Amino acid sequence: MSGSWDGAPSSGKAGREVPQPRSGMAGKITHNIGTGENAKNSIVWMTITWSFSIAGALSLLLFLVAAVCNDLKFIDEVKTVWSIFAPLITLALGYAFGKNK
Repeated sequence: MSGSWDGAPSSGKAGREVPQPRSGMAGKITHNIGTGENAKNSIVWMTITWSFSIAGALSLLLFLVAAVCNDLKFIDEVKTVWSIFAPLITLALGYAFGKNK
């Protein structure tokens, strides 16, 4: 039952055209990481960078706490920090350099 209230068929376009994306418009994520192969590589290198940054900052913090407290138990925690981030880094490097082209 399509038509107007008076029984005449409507001639509007609502719902008939498929929306088309605007060319040249990129989202925020696409703007930051790129598209296609560049996006894949960007994510890998961002993972490596953030992993090194966070693990390095936590290690530095633990060294400072160990120096202030004169307690070497915090030095053992550095090993725990790197046991979390080392697999992430090696996984990302393996993906980056082991891809088949």
